[in-house]
Amino acid sequence: MKNIPKIKVKKDINKEIDLFLKFLHHPYYPQSRVKIFQSFSELKSLLKNQESEKEKVVIQQFIKDFYKIHNKKIERNINDSKKILKEKSHKALKELSKLMDYQWPKNHSNYTAMPTILPFSPFDNNTFYFSILGQIKEKKSNNVLFIACHEISHFIFFDVLKKVKQKINKSLPNDLRNYFKEALTAVLLNRKPLCDILNLHNYKGNPEIRDIQIKKPNNTIISFNEFINEQYETIKIKNKKPFERFLKEILIILLPINKEFSKKRAIWNKYGNQLSKKATILRRYQIPINQIKKR
Repeated sequence: MKNIPKIKVKKDINKEIDLFLKFLHHPYYPQSRVKIFQSFSELKSLLKNQESEKEKVVIQQFIKDFYKIHNKKIERNINDSKKILKEKSHKALKELSKLMDYQWPKNHSNYTAMPTILPFSPFDNNTFYFSILGQIKEKKSNNVLFIACHEISHFIFFDVLKKVKQKINKSLPNDLRNYFKEALTAVLLNRKPLCDILNLHNYKGNPEIRDIQIKKPNNTIISFNEFINEQYETIKIKNKKPFERFLKEILIILLPINKEFSKKRAIWNKYGNQLSKKATILRRYQIPINQIKKR
């Protein structure tokens, strides 16, 4: 396997400030604001009744102070992350590329991994941000390799998707695309030998996909993750079709029911992780999406 890119770790506090501003007001991810304030109640207090033009100044000072207070832990985590990625990223990306039948072009640039104290790990182009908040606050183990494979699987997905969309001549609605990419990533990262490299077993994926269910034409109800895994097993493994063909065939199944995913997204955007505390709404979120029988 040639042209496997390296992953370079880079700290940038100015980017961190921009990230906080972006996700405190992100129109598509309203739950990100909730997550930030749950992790940083003191920041919520500082921003209360604050004029919008002063918001950046408050956030800037808050982040700089946080980095100063936790400097030793942050630097230790960054050094550990560099070591982990140097030792294991080539092997992990090699297995990921096999699962997705992907070859990086010769002129592909390296990926950039930026640490963030956000309670989640966003991405942008060839850059992904890996949350180190758990290691700072709760002494969790370093999971930079897992985050790298998770986010890079999205990069590959989007790249392959461009070709698929041209072939089916249809666009992929944002809500369906985001549910699908997260379920697909969970399926891929659970497969051997990648899961062993990542020391990851029975990964259920991001919280928003864990309660999505599909009702098959034979009335069997399974989780969305299980549904995607079944399709991957049938199309990619059993029928030995390339990953691009797998995407094409599964999108033909999912596109006719894409509005159902948007309904789920509206619920998630309103309640997020609070769904687990709201039994009636959780049951509504768990109502299976009916797979349309092929003609």
